[in-house]
Amino acid sequence: MKRPLMWNKKTKFHIVLITFSYVYSYLSQLNYKLKKKYRSTIPIISIGSPLIGGGGKTPTEIAIINFLITQGKSVCSLSKGYSGSIKEPTIVTKKHRSSDVGDEALLLSNISDTFVSHNRTKGLKYINDNFKYDFIVMDDGYRDISIENKINILVIDSNISGINHYQFPAGDYIGKLETSINSADFILIVDPDKLSNKIKNSISSSRKIIMQASTRFKNKFSEISDRVAFTGIGLPNKFYRSLIERNYNLLDKLTFKNHHRFTKKEIEQLINIGKSHEKYTLITTEKDFVRIDDENDPDHKLRTMIDVQNIEIKFNNLDSILDIFK
Repeated sequence: MKRPLMWNKKTKFHIVLITFSYVYSYLSQLNYKLKKKYRSTIPIISIGSPLIGGGGKTPTEIAIINFLITQGKSVCSLSKGYSGSIKEPTIVTKKHRSSDVGDEALLLSNISDTFVSHNRTKGLKYINDNFKYDFIVMDDGYRDISIENKINILVIDSNISGINHYQFPAGDYIGKLETSINSADFILIVDPDKLSNKIKNSISSSRKIIMQASTRFKNKFSEISDRVAFTGIGLPNKFYRSLIERNYNLLDKLTFKNHHRFTKKEIEQLINIGKSHEKYTLITTEKDFVRIDDENDPDHKLRTMIDVQNIEIKFNNLDSILDIFK
């Protein structure tokens, strides 16, 4: 979904949503409490965020998987395959597209075995019954207390601004910030020097174990200055701001809904925009790029003219990370 504009200001309707948000949060927690417990034989690392979308979970998951692989660990990831058509437990292969398994699963499959399953418990059972891994890493299920043998890591991305600190459907938070913090075994703060005082105070009072990391951006193809940015992610302004902070001149910004599957018509429109500028003026995110494939860009016209901004999460203290996964 696109972030609603009404979240930017308080209205009478917004006050109604705030009231409903407490009901939504209660029912969500009740659902997890009523679910049948499942204990995974393989230890699970669950990456969570306080936010509905755009909280930095996917790049953190990639960083953790890469780190575990360097330590000689056998790792797989499990995703619900959001926006993908496949619902039953399935391992992602080269034949799959984002329309099958979702964009996040495609990204993750480039570095490790990746499974999708609309039903989380079903997916975990499938992996436990048929494969042997040292760890299963998930960017979903952080709040699911029915899943046992799980390490919860809460990602606080300090690069996010402009959120309203209310619970969904009144705002950006999935539930109360304090509840997200209390559910964590560890908290990972990305770019801590940018952390807001409000969140800093909430974390400080929790006495949780804190890890720190930094963000590194790198373009895949070019460093030309003028850019036309397009994206369909949870917090598009985070992407645009990162380009501006890297001193790029944004000629235009084209925003689509989160996990948007580009149509052939939209691909053609982007191609026409690209043709009117220097090669690689068009730039997008890694998640958006994997949603452009032979189905909607059969002649590779768009993919050969756009640049991609890659995100890398670098842990500041590797010793603390090693202690967690011993």
